[in-house]
Amino acid sequence: MLVPHMIFRAYVFRSMRVSHTWRSKGTQSSGKDSPLRRLLDDPSGFGETEPAQSKQQRSTKSVGSTPQKTSVLLFPGQGTQSVGMGRNLLKLPAAKELYDLASKIVGWDVPKVCTQGPAAELDARCQTAVVVTSLAALERAHKLRPAALQHVRAVSGFSLGEFTALVFAGGLSFEGALKLLEFRNPAMNVIYEKRPGGMLSMLLEPDADLKLAMQSAREHATKRGIPDAVCQVAVYLPGRKVIAGDEEALKFIEKNGSKFGIKRTVRLRVKGANHTPLLAAAETAMREVLHKVPVRAPRLRVVSSVDARAYDDADSVRQKLERHMTDPCVQDQAMHALYERPRGEPFPLTLTFGPSAMMRNMLKHFDAKAWKNSLQIDA
Repeated sequence: MLVPHMIFRAYVFRSMRVSHTWRSKGTQSSGKDSPLRRLLDDPSGFGETEPAQSKQQRSTKSVGSTPQKTSVLLFPGQGTQSVGMGRNLLKLPAAKELYDLASKIVGWDVPKVCTQGPAAELDARCQTAVVVTSLAALERAHKLRPAALQHVRAVSGFSLGEFTALVFAGGLSFEGALKLLEFRNPAMNVIYEKRPGGMLSMLLEPDADLKLAMQSAREHATKRGIPDAVCQVAVYLPGRKVIAGDEEALKFIEKNGSKFGIKRTVRLRVKGANHTPLLAAAETAMREVLHKVPVRAPRLRVVSSVDARAYDDADSVRQKLERHMTDPCVQDQAMHALYERPRGEPFPLTLTFGPSAMMRNMLKHFDAKAWKNSLQIDA
């Protein structure tokens, strides 16, 4: 095991000691229709509720029978953070209240780190910061397209963004999600320090041999003294792939990629090999934490990037989040599950959230028509 399990256990029990009950003073409420107010009061009250249905139906049904009157929400993942994010959101009373609540739960100043940094601290705490900021942006969406938040039929998130989606859909409470992230983020950081790695987005030639490139990279890393070297596809995106692995393997790809038909590589803003076996120790510890946090069956359709299927019940919330760190992220398949429809059927309005336009750009690569009926909610 790369990291002693006791390190994780100590962090778990320390983080679980703190429990806060939030009471709104009411002086800064933006009204009963505020999505954040309803989120804090009753996270299961968001969007349209659906009648009971079988697991198979929940996993495969299209967005809605009248898609032009419904909406889909997409939330961003790790690596989208930047110093200054959330500054304009803090001008909205309900959003500020959410940031303040987050600070009470986690014990550090979330809005200060988001807006002032420093960058190193924001990167180290990015998971909580990105999720809180994405949820705070719901208040901006409420002001721009209030009806859209009343007719949400499906939500999804890219990797980390799945936690945001589950909070919105009531599968996780806001406090529960932050407790999970306050364990998950440092647990992953410990792995990053023990086993340097990263992630590479790449543009491939039509005849590229990515499989051979990754095999050669693993062999190179092994020769450089890396035990059980890792280099594999970690994220499947519309029209492209992201690989992750040991630092030595990624350096080999960056230097020799053209020999295998790799046109260009871009480093992602993460310090480790997410969605690979290198995160196995953190995932094992995360499993223990998940059983200390209450979960519920989502009240809305949440399509997972773990298997491109909707969460069925409370058990599926734990089961899929347990796999989040080491399983490949099949974002392309999740998008297909969200937007598949008969030819000619209109697309729902899609709201994409976050500090960057990553999710809207991803949607454009997936389907230009869906992209045209989308709106970026900046954070």
